[in-house]
Amino acid sequence: MIQRLLMIATLVAGTGIGLLWPNRNAVRPAAPSEIDLEKGSDGQFYADVRVNGQPTHFLIDTGASEIALSEEDARRAGITVDPSTYELIGEGASGIVRGAHVQIHEIDFEGFHAKDIKAVVVPGTQVSLLGQPFLDKLDEIVIQKDEMRLHYGVTS
Repeated sequence: MIQRLLMIATLVAGTGIGLLWPNRNAVRPAAPSEIDLEKGSDGQFYADVRVNGQPTHFLIDTGASEIALSEEDARRAGITVDPSTYELIGEGASGIVRGAHVQIHEIDFEGFHAKDIKAVVVPGTQVSLLGQPFLDKLDEIVIQKDEMRLHYGVTS
């Protein structure tokens, strides 16, 4: 019985040492990165993001199920919008929301890249909303007092 316990302990210790031993051929994960945002004077978090290469000012909205672009931001990013094609796209705090479903080719946020992201263009929107289709691609979102920290691994 004691010999069996010693053998199991030796195997466990050997496995642990083997896992910790440096392996020059091992692929090491890239160091994670983070983006820190300060809360605005209105109590919201904002970010300047590049949409299809164009600078766009967003309100970070962790509760938004969509990325919502203003018509002006969509045009600046090269996304064609035709108001005659606007349709019912959802319901918001103020009632029915009309707009158009669009595709964003690329979003770049301080080194975090995402491609082929679905969004909506909403007429009358004063500031674009950065919602879950983008935020879901992050590893972690932490809000502490007046700071939001977005964590992500290096993407290719």
